[in-house]
Amino acid sequence: MKKISLLIVDDRDIIRDGLKLIFSGSDNINVKDEASDGNEAIALIEKNDYDVVLMDINMPNMNGIEATKSIKKLKSNIKVLANSFYTSPIFIRDMIRAGSSGFIKKGESRNSYIEAIESVHNGTIYLSDEVNHKTYDKVLDYLKSPVKGDPIVS
Repeated sequence: MKKISLLIVDDRDIIRDGLKLIFSGSDNINVKDEASDGNEAIALIEKNDYDVVLMDINMPNMNGIEATKSIKKLKSNIKVLANSFYTSPIFIRDMIRAGSSGFIKKGESRNSYIEAIESVHNGTIYLSDEVNHKTYDKVLDYLKSPVKGDPIVS
């Protein structure tokens, strides 16, 4: 069985290193590359093929929302999984609108990360357990609402 080819995108070295460690013992996931911002991720995607991109939201130069939009235009078959400390329904909604297949909160367990990567790779939407029902309901409401004028909700 072919391993899932993964690109990790995060502006913090320590987080990228931790994520690589999480996936190092996985039978199904191969961390192929890493990028420190959206621009770097797009440059890698133009040259290489990946199955899944694990995308931070808040980064300098180009954030995860803009990078996800660009990635989906370049190669629509690549799955993107948002990865952030921020669980605001607005951020999650914006990532899903950009083309993300789900969201996992930073700091989840190794098994949760592996489950999330495998889920989005297999075509299902993944939302972290940290995203409670109230937040999930807000995300669904915000997906139906126009972007302009949305309140920032934490």
